[in-house]
Amino acid sequence: MSLPHIHILLCTRNGGPYIEAQLQSIRAQTHQDWTLWISDDGSTDQTLPCVNRFIAAHSDRDIRVVTGPGQGCAQNFMTLLARPELTRAWIAFADQDDVWMPHKLTRAVDMIWRGTGAQIYASRSIYTDATLNPIGMSPDYQRPFEFGNALVQNVLRGNTLVMPPDVTEFLVSTLPFALNAGIPFHDWWVYQTATGAGFDVIHDAKPGLFYRQHDNNLLGSSRTHAGHRAAILLRRVFAEWIDRNVRVLSDLSPVLTRQSRRVLFDFIDWRAQPASDWRATPQSIGIYRQSLSGDIALRVLARLGKL
Repeated sequence: MSLPHIHILLCTRNGGPYIEAQLQSIRAQTHQDWTLWISDDGSTDQTLPCVNRFIAAHSDRDIRVVTGPGQGCAQNFMTLLARPELTRAWIAFADQDDVWMPHKLTRAVDMIWRGTGAQIYASRSIYTDATLNPIGMSPDYQRPFEFGNALVQNVLRGNTLVMPPDVTEFLVSTLPFALNAGIPFHDWWVYQTATGAGFDVIHDAKPGLFYRQHDNNLLGSSRTHAGHRAAILLRRVFAEWIDRNVRVLSDLSPVLTRQSRRVLFDFIDWRAQPASDWRATPQSIGIYRQSLSGDIALRVLARLGKL
């Protein structure tokens, strides 16, 4: 079986200090059959000059630059994915400030092909500081990667995702709903919609990239941005994100599995009840996070009206 051609989707905005290292790591992949799509969302720094120099230096590669919608990271990725050239394609998402390990694409394809059916590949990452000094590693999650987890936790890092054509085709079919709703995170949307439709997830325990932690990260790791994440929870921003996601998933309910529809609508009914009336726990209706402490936090947030 011949190796697949992979379309790498890289979204940029003012990534000048880091983009060169990411581009070079893509060029160094052991899987060399790829096209690189770069959607720039209005950079005002050296991002585009750096990209253009890379293109000029590697004229043998198929590298395409398009203009993003100027509406944030999630919209940029989804708008890029919506391009008709990417229908039924192998897709890999890439962030502007990471550095991929050489085996990333090769390992992803191999693990998808060794699985059964269409699967989404994600992996762990090595956290680094802004100058690529390692400072930790992303969690090695042990609980199932299923819809009941996806409703309340995003554990598939977009910068690690690789998806085969069947998954891509399904995701593209849901894009009009997601784009209209302004969903907060493209990778969370992938996790929710794909698991809701019955696709499986591979979460590789072997890291596939170096994930920089710096002041411009949208979220970053829970360790380095704990205070920011706590503020998001307590200000009910997290609950508002769930509101938007649930509205989209409700519209998409006809393409979800029967089990996913049951979990979704039980969750909606549960959230609509006054906290004083809650007899069921999130776990009793199939909703859970990846750790016991996460489950406890979920109950606390619900009692505080922050969920």
